[in-house]
Amino acid sequence: MEYAIIKEKRLEYKISQTKIAEATGFSKATISSWELGKTIPSIDDIQIVSNALLALIDNINSGLSDVRKKRITKSKAVKKDLPKAIKNSDEYYKSLKNVGQIPCEYRDSLSDLYHKAITKKVNDAPKALALFSGCGGLSLGFAAAGFDLIGHVEIEDSANKIYDANFPDSKLLGTDICDITESQIKDWKKEFGDIDVVIGGPPCQGFSLAGKRDPEDLRNQLFKYYSNIVSLIHPKAFVFENVRLLTSMKTTDGKLFIDCIFDSFSKAGYHLVKKELNMADYGVPQSRERVVIVGVRNDIDVDFRFPIATHQPNSDTYSLSLFETPTQISFRDATCDLIHLESGEVSDDPLHWSIVHPDHVIRWLKDVPEGCSAHDNENPNLRPPSGFNTTYKRIKWDEPCSTITTNFSMISGCRNVHPAATRSLTIREAARAQSFPDEFVFLGKWGDVRKAIGNAVPPIFAEIIAEEVKNQVLSK
Repeated sequence: MEYAIIKEKRLEYKISQTKIAEATGFSKATISSWELGKTIPSIDDIQIVSNALLALIDNINSGLSDVRKKRITKSKAVKKDLPKAIKNSDEYYKSLKNVGQIPCEYRDSLSDLYHKAITKKVNDAPKALALFSGCGGLSLGFAAAGFDLIGHVEIEDSANKIYDANFPDSKLLGTDICDITESQIKDWKKEFGDIDVVIGGPPCQGFSLAGKRDPEDLRNQLFKYYSNIVSLIHPKAFVFENVRLLTSMKTTDGKLFIDCIFDSFSKAGYHLVKKELNMADYGVPQSRERVVIVGVRNDIDVDFRFPIATHQPNSDTYSLSLFETPTQISFRDATCDLIHLESGEVSDDPLHWSIVHPDHVIRWLKDVPEGCSAHDNENPNLRPPSGFNTTYKRIKWDEPCSTITTNFSMISGCRNVHPAATRSLTIREAARAQSFPDEFVFLGKWGDVRKAIGNAVPPIFAEIIAEEVKNQVLSK
């Protein structure tokens, strides 16, 4: 759905911009800017607004609520009480001063990772260059493993601002990877010398079930620019991450995209190995299935082996094992120190606050147990008029949460509802689920921050992969 059509439908049903903002978590100013053509929303943003608009229209048609009426009285959780976007690092750190008093082992482990990452690197530290760097999840893990992040390429200006705040010594080498010339790439080698590893994952929306899985989506061709840079820089290894469904996507002529990727990097002089992994098996409190490809330069005689799982599912079934493997980190483990919030409430933590949800949605979800959906309600009047049993659904306390996407603040999204509170996940909860330390600085508009978190590679997993690359490849 194009944004012009969204605006047309909104006006047809007399739905205010404020209602769209409340349903999506975007600010009213952002909605207005898109409709006036001052800024252009991303494909993900359009999808979020489109889903919210359709849900509001369903509510009007079913008579469950008249979202067109202006609110006469406001609840205690009014919009003006909600935190404003954070503008700079000093402001962020200052707002964290009263946070972190309640013990949380997981939070402390993330803090340890952060301090390893910001420790000044030794002169002979291995050098890494990040492509499609996003806000820096993959980079943070590699920095924690001792890599020196010398430069990065990222097209999103909002993600670059977050990256710059956390990696001030990394140089922005370009924005659109398609515009980077061979001459520029050769200049990188002159400036930085030998680069040991190139890391990054091209945008995954073209391969994901959340998208259209269009073989002709231009984002599905970005790996060619990645492999071209690798062929010119000639690092010892590269790390490539994407959604698991990349492995089943086919081109218009019926060839698997994964085979095209292997062919492209093989011609660049690398032997590759891939594996489908779930981040929950590596200490991330989130079920996040991804495919990871590691390429090693042909002159290095190493058959890269992926690390074995460090955590196992929590099961009542006794299994005999030579080694005691800890159970997966649960959502409770990750957020046990965060205060309880309901719709529209805030805390001292600058990222732990809830958007205001519509009253009728709160009625649907108020008595829904964890692990269940409002679609499961016995009373048909308390069921959403549309959607699937994975939407309007609570996650479970004592399991890893579901995949954190860019729309985790949408209560109508897939498994986005808190286990006990009647609200969607806060930014802090999503950042913890993605294994970002509380010290990691998130700046900018809240919609941009959510997008950056949802698109990131969990730093905990990135550190594990980085250690394996360092020990198996660079030691040779």
